[in-house]
Amino acid sequence: MATLVKAGKPADKVAKPVDKDAAHRKEIITTIKGPVTEKVTKLIPALAAFPNPYASVLATPDLLYACMQLVKTRREHFQEFLVDPAGNPVAENDKPLRCERSVDQIISMVVRSGAKAYATKRFAPPEAAAAKAPAKAAPKSLLEKITALVSGKWGDMEVPKPSPTQADTFYSAIADYLDYDWQVPLIPYFAELPVKLIREMGHGVTTLRTPEGIAALADIGRHSMDQAKRILSDDMMREMLDTQPLAAKGIAFLGKERYDFLHGTVYDKMGEKFWEMCVDTDRLEAMEVQNAKDLEQMASHLHILSGEAINQIVRFLRFSQIPIILEVGTEKLGDEKFAEIFGVPGNKKLVKIFCEKISVAKLDADDPDEDLRKKLPDVFNAYLRAPADFERGM
Repeated sequence: MATLVKAGKPADKVAKPVDKDAAHRKEIITTIKGPVTEKVTKLIPALAAFPNPYASVLATPDLLYACMQLVKTRREHFQEFLVDPAGNPVAENDKPLRCERSVDQIISMVVRSGAKAYATKRFAPPEAAAAKAPAKAAPKSLLEKITALVSGKWGDMEVPKPSPTQADTFYSAIADYLDYDWQVPLIPYFAELPVKLIREMGHGVTTLRTPEGIAALADIGRHSMDQAKRILSDDMMREMLDTQPLAAKGIAFLGKERYDFLHGTVYDKMGEKFWEMCVDTDRLEAMEVQNAKDLEQMASHLHILSGEAINQIVRFLRFSQIPIILEVGTEKLGDEKFAEIFGVPGNKKLVKIFCEKISVAKLDADDPDEDLRKKLPDVFNAYLRAPADFERGM
């Protein structure tokens, strides 16, 4: 006959299962805070000046990145932590350690912790510092004492949870997209992005690799979220942010229709120099009124030419003459002098003189382009011999 449990006597408590993942995570954090930080401090003695080296490093992205690079390059100093469950050394970053996580996974943990620590410091309200050192509390009244006792008796269920801080909001939006040590120096720039953009684009934001690119995106996002999202969703525009982020404002200036036209017209001939071309809005404005064929003829130099040079070249020269003046001019003047005259800001007067002289040159009717190629060096040589006389029209 089964033994009955007496009324009111609780049954034997079932042992709560051990959360191995949480235990391993706790072990990793304890190890980094303790022995790993101690070793890093010995290798970088200046860190000993901080009251709490671990917390100071974690909240300072440049310092955190430097320490992570130290661990990577001076691996022999940390080998005792880089072992498998049997105590054997682990050389690969994607292989599990004793804690059942790989070095790559631990790096992700540290990057995210660094982002959280930085955000807490970055978005701390001005009064936070004063709150850390509160004035001595005045004696409590009887009513206050009773209130404290009651609130303690009924527990946390009655106490409303604090609203998320700006740091909490930023961290919750970005945490899932932080995985790599190279992202650490970029954390301050990610923190200036609109949180909505981070939430909606995720890895599209956190895989940008330059501070300038992220800053340019943040500036665009503050003015137009749709424009920022369009840039991030376009592979070519992402290339722009990573290679020449200053072009972002030029892209915004163009608008989608004209950008698509220019990109389709000359990108294949220019490659990454296309983004260099987009930096100067005066140049882009001059290009807006030109036809595709003329722009194709200038493709090799569009990242150099000023808006004025583009206008004068199209005004005075025939279609087939355009690449000839650009090629011969660069060869005879040299890259630096050519850019000084035909580039930004350039020399408007000289550009016009060169174009006018070429437009009135008497050329062989049977092959005018070849004849121009032969005669054009003399025009540039005349300038090089006596720049002042040439500019006066002599």
